[in-house]
Amino acid sequence: MNKFNPAIALTLSRIVIAPVFAFFFIHSFHARSPVTGLWISVGLVCLIELSDAFDGFVARSRNCVTDFGKLLDPMADSLSRQTVFLSFMVCAAHIIPLWVFLIFLYRDAFLSILRIMCAYNGTVLAARQAGKLKAVVQAVGAFVVLFLCLGISYKVPWIPTVIWGRHPGFWVMLVPAAVTALSVYDYVAANWVVVKQMARPLSIR
Repeated sequence: MNKFNPAIALTLSRIVIAPVFAFFFIHSFHARSPVTGLWISVGLVCLIELSDAFDGFVARSRNCVTDFGKLLDPMADSLSRQTVFLSFMVCAAHIIPLWVFLIFLYRDAFLSILRIMCAYNGTVLAARQAGKLKAVVQAVGAFVVLFLCLGISYKVPWIPTVIWGRHPGFWVMLVPAAVTALSVYDYVAANWVVVKQMARPLSIR
């Protein structure tokens, strides 16, 4: 029997926590007092981000790095963050529109394809600084949106409920959306040789 792998458990926790976040966040807008659900949502996002920050460290420090963990980690990142952003879109406040969510979704889908292309060519899609920046900016954006929602619930006078016809969280999430889109260019530029190789007809490879 394989030994318990704490790093993989941390990674899997993001997949488990994400739908719980969605439940509390979305239902907080239908509660008589949304504050409790929003604070729980903040705590759950903290757990997601802590898991993302420490699973790799735990794997290396305990010498339990596995191929499965390497594959699971980006999938868990994508599923957990996409669930958060989807919740922002479908909640009663409609914080972000569909097109903003699709930027996040399509980026992760495209990177998954690029990762498969690299593996097919016998290489590994290496982490890029743009990808790390994207993760940080997305996390910060999610926390800012959550605290804006809390501020509106607490009726903080200097936090408007609407800015130019949009929830203030929309304007916050434009920054992560832009960084996310630019990260796609960075990954494609760095792996352009692989893309060109895969685009050639099979008969001339």
